[in-house]
Formats: sequence, structure tokens, C-alpha cells
Amino acid sequence: MNSDIDSAQSESVPQRQRVARIAILGVGLVCVLMIWVFREPLRNRVVETATLANESPTPDVVEEMIRQAADPRAAILAAWNSAKIVHREVAIRQLHHVVLRGQPMPPELEAMLLAAALDSDTNVRESAFSTLRSRGHPALTALAAAQLHDPDPEIRLLGLNYLKSAPAKFGVPTVMSLLDDSDIRIVATGLKWIEGWSGERFGVKLADSVQIENEQTGLKEFREEGLAKTRAGAERAQAWWEKHRDEFGLVQLEVPPEAYSARQPVPAGDFQLRTLDGHKVRLSDFRGKIVLVNFWTTWCTACVSEMPELIALQKKHTDKLVILGVSLDYVPDSHGHIGGHAAVEDQKHSDGDHDDHEAAAAALKRVRGEIARTVKARGINYTILLDEKNEVGGRFNGGELPTTVIVDAQGWVRRRFIGARSLPVFEAMIAEASQPLRSMPSRPR
Repeated sequence: MNSDIDSAQSESVPQRQRVARIAILGVGLVCVLMIWVFREPLRNRVVETATLANESPTPDVVEEMIRQAADPRAAILAAWNSAKIVHREVAIRQLHHVVLRGQPMPPELEAMLLAAALDSDTNVRESAFSTLRSRGHPALTALAAAQLHDPDPEIRLLGLNYLKSAPAKFGVPTVMSLLDDSDIRIVATGLKWIEGWSGERFGVKLADSVQIENEQTGLKEFREEGLAKTRAGAERAQAWWEKHRDEFGLVQLEVPPEAYSARQPVPAGDFQLRTLDGHKVRLSDFRGKIVLVNFWTTWCTACVSEMPELIALQKKHTDKLVILGVSLDYVPDSHGHIGGHAAVEDQKHSDGDHDDHEAAAAALKRVRGEIARTVKARGINYTILLDEKNEVGGRFNGGELPTTVIVDAQGWVRRRFIGARSLPVFEAMIAEASQPLRSMPSRPR
């Protein structure tokens, strides 16, 4: 009898093994089937995770991640909350593609849009205002007026341009306060808007505020004739205002509170680059001081024209300010040129050198030499760094030149903008960045 039992048990072992193999095979087939069915969502999830973790993706990569996401609205919010420069710029640009005009906007995206209109990044502000206007947002006028107190004239001009369609009862009293602005473009534009609202004429054309290039310095300047005409027009407008002030009520423009409460500080992070003489410099080396990071190239006219302002700024504020001039000469432009010259791949053949490594090294050495000559010729007194792989330029989206990023003493990005600025504007921004982030005014003064 025992032998019968042993025989039965011996026969059940292979059977159990076959059942186990079938079960394993079944589970495997189910897994394969699930992977096949959910392959796109899985792939998109992997892409989203990798993109959000990337410090310096191209804008196209972030745009594709949002477009392919199962929930594009959630992907936009995730990109925005990543607190990375490129991600945030793409997120705010994609908002009007994902939430079409006429569709209700989820509260979290609404708060994001309103906060973007007060952002530290000028590009983000510009995109936010474009979306606000396309949606006919009721907060547009109040947010535009909030820009008029900004130390950057480009931001004041941005706000002014979005006030053009405001009702006269809001527009006239608001813009009258700009007629003594230091930037003549703002005065001339304000006068034209007031003319449109009032029907009066103050004898000023926008052409009077066009800047021309100084042949000696290369800087943009206003013509004396245009300055005089614009100031005279402002005086006439002030005289008109004194007679008609009582026709306009008290201006009350309230920015939605979530525009302030939803603002998020953007960390600058850290990076390391080398100087011309090979020393390593880290952004964190200067914690405790304000750092102005200026992305430039030797072939960028506006970059070179701006250098005297940066030199003067560094000289006046050595105690609390560090300027880092990050050269992007090694980054190929749209024509494949580096440092204003043919790409390395082209140069190595023109040299008749078949050693790719040596040819590339020679080409890069020429670029380095051009940078060094520019530094010497311009008498640059601040640190120059070489971003040979566009690691830092890519992170701060420094492809448009000059791009400037102002980082406060605690490591937060307080300003990011494109284009040259004057010494007084730089100083006003540095004074702003000197205020602790927590004690910055929550509403424009």
C-alpha cells in the first residue's frame, strides 16, 4: 500500500511542476499583454519623469512631453512646479493650447497663469499676458497696471502695451503717472494711449522715441530732438489733465489675491564652469552675495555694447555683487558656427588636418583666443566663464543674447531677462534683489 502512495506522490510532482510552469507562462503572457496594451502610457510616463528631472532640456522636448501626456493639463502643472527655467517657460506657453479659449480653466492653472504675470522671468510674464488677453481675462487691466511700478523699463512698457484696450476711466488716470518716466519710450507710448482715450493731440509721434545706435559706443540712445518733443508733449498732457482730472473717478484696480499667493520662488541651483585660465568656479562659491549671470558671445553686438554698463556696475558694487560673464561662443549658432566662425567640423578640413581631435582642439583654441582678446580690449573687470557644452546656457535658456539672470544672496532667481539694460536699471534691480525674498512687498507700491 505504501508503494501505491509513493507512486501516486511521484506522479503528482511532475503534474504540479507542469501546473506551475503553465501558471508562470500565463502570468508572463498577461504581463506581456498588459505592457502591449499600456505601452504608450508607460512610455509617456517614463518620458515625463525623465524630462522633469532634466535640468536643461530643449524647449521642444518639454513641449513634446506635454503634448503626449495622458493628461496635458497635469503635465503643464508638473512642468511649472518643477521650478526649472525652461520647463516653466514652456508650461506657460502651452497653456492656451491645452485650455482653449472659451473653456473653463481649472483653478490650479488659473492661479498659475495669474502668478506668471508677476513672475521673475520676463519671458514668462510676456507669455502670461498674451494668454490673458486671448482669453479676455477680467484681471488683465489690473495686472497690466501692476507692471508700471517695475524697475525694468521693458516690464513697464509691457504693462503699458496691455493697457491700450482698457476703458478710459481706468487708462487715463493710470497712464498719467508715467509721463515723468525716465524711459522716453514709455512717455511717448503713454501719450499716444491718452490721445486715443481723450481725443486730444499732444504733438508726439512714436517715431520720436525710437532709439538710434551711437557710432562711438555702439549703445542705443534717444535723439535729442525726440527727447525734447516728447517732454514738451508730456507738459501739454499734464496741463490738459489739470483741467479734466475731475471728470475721472478714483482708480481702483485690484489684482486677484491668488496672483500673489501662488507665486513660487525659483532656485538657481548650482553649476561649475572654468575661467579662461582654467580655474573652476561654482555659483555656490558666492552664496551671501548677489550674483549677476550674463550670457554673451564675442559676435553679439548687443552683448559687447552692454559691457561698459556691467564694468561700471561691478566697479561700483564690488562689496555685494559678483558678475559672471558666461561665454556661449562654443555653442553653434543657427548656421553651425561657433565663436562667429565656421563650425569645428568645417574648420578641421580647411586646416588640412585629418586628426579630428587635434583639429577640434585647434578650433576651440581659436575661439578661446577671441574671447581672451575681447576681455582684454574691453577692460572687463568681472569673471568670465566658458560654457563649452552649453550646460549652463541650456539650463537658463540663454540662447537669446544677451540673457541676464540675477540671483540673490540666498540662491533664488530674482530676475531673468533678455536684452541690454542701462546702469541705472541694473542698479535698481540689484537693490530689489537685496531685499529678503520673504519681505518683498506683496503688492506693487
